[in-house]
Amino acid sequence: MLRGAGPGNPRLDTDLADSIRSGLERAEEERLAPWALRSRDATRRFAIEDAGRAFDYRTAYQRDRDRIVYSRAFRRLRQKAQVGILPAYEDHRRNRLTHTLEVTQLARTIGRALRLNEDLVEAVALGHDLGQPPFGPIGERTLDALLSGKLDGRGGPGLGDLGGFDRAWQSLRVVDRVEKRYEHPGLNLSDAVREGIFKSGAGTPSTEDPGDGLRPGVAAAFEVQVVKLADRIAPALHDLDDALQAGAVDLERIEALRGVRQLMDKLGPAYPARRSRFMRANAIHRGLIHLLVTAAVVETGRVLERFAADHAIEEHDRFLAVRDEAVRGNEVLLPSQADRVLGEIEGFLVAHVGRGRAADQAEAQGKRVLTGLFTAYYADPTLLDDHVLIRFKQVAGAPYLRDVARENVESVVTRLYRGDSRFVRLLADHLAAMTDAFAVTEHARLTEIGAVPIPSAEQLRREQP
Repeated sequence: MLRGAGPGNPRLDTDLADSIRSGLERAEEERLAPWALRSRDATRRFAIEDAGRAFDYRTAYQRDRDRIVYSRAFRRLRQKAQVGILPAYEDHRRNRLTHTLEVTQLARTIGRALRLNEDLVEAVALGHDLGQPPFGPIGERTLDALLSGKLDGRGGPGLGDLGGFDRAWQSLRVVDRVEKRYEHPGLNLSDAVREGIFKSGAGTPSTEDPGDGLRPGVAAAFEVQVVKLADRIAPALHDLDDALQAGAVDLERIEALRGVRQLMDKLGPAYPARRSRFMRANAIHRGLIHLLVTAAVVETGRVLERFAADHAIEEHDRFLAVRDEAVRGNEVLLPSQADRVLGEIEGFLVAHVGRGRAADQAEAQGKRVLTGLFTAYYADPTLLDDHVLIRFKQVAGAPYLRDVARENVESVVTRLYRGDSRFVRLLADHLAAMTDAFAVTEHARLTEIGAVPIPSAEQLRREQP
């Protein structure tokens, strides 16, 4: 450690920080596989001196991880449902935050075993769901229907196709534009993390430029592929566990699944067949995690070794030279037998948990709430929070509605708000940022004052996308 470092000697402080960071980067060179990305190569849109301290003892991806964890969007995840609508008081069921943490844990385990950059894996995993709207997939489908024209003529606002809504794209918007902690827009994450968040989902709207540094059209890095696989394994297993713990499905039906039977046979006497339902459910959950993670590590390890041999990759520089053409995006995977086990669980959840009276009621309520809020805000932007109106003023140069004379508000709204697709996208930002409880409460408040009419059953049937 450098002597004299401290508030009275900033030069030595800088030297110490640089020394620590350089040591971490050298450790990456010694520890990581040639096909893993390095922190020293990280680029970002704004110089770090403009965004914070001029020196740091963290690597680039560690910095990104910390910025995500301290963001408001990350904190809101704790009050967003993984599936359906999160009750006001819920002690044990997973929410979007615990889902994110479980995805991160699985991704780090797989990434570390494969000698990939664990810090990059962690940052992408922590940020992959920042754009998830309230009510989980229900909210995503509803906002997509509103912004893609699918609802037009059947309860939609008649806006046409504005690019739709995609969770991964929205997560990128959150870290690039919506979050505000610095003088510049967004969190100024490194391009590798931004690209990972952008490519963590299945599809993206096409009407906006994704921005610099994202390499659209190029396959996702291996670290990002790890997050995508973890984001498939984790929800299947934790949704199954939630359903078992809540008594929503019979344990005997789970034990009859082929993959679970194989697990029970493998565990033998270690499976607590005669013990409580709780202990049996826990044994199934942790056993399936071990089975699928181990299968992913072994199979992907083989694939990556073949990849390196096929492309003569022995050094990191060689990987960088060939990766855009050589990486296909499907190198991180499960072997066929494990993939069938996971697919069987996913199919069971769709058939026995994702449908039924309770699930359909949650679907209808989520659609009604978000459609009602969108319609009310679009018709009367004065109902919006001040920060949304201020942001539209900054983005579009439109007058701030609170400063417009009341008799002129409708004219300004008609000319400058409703006709601007940027205003619609800001509405989507606002709705996507809401927690489940806030969305339900706000909808109830606006319904009470008449801003959101209560639809009839016939209207709701017509509004089905």
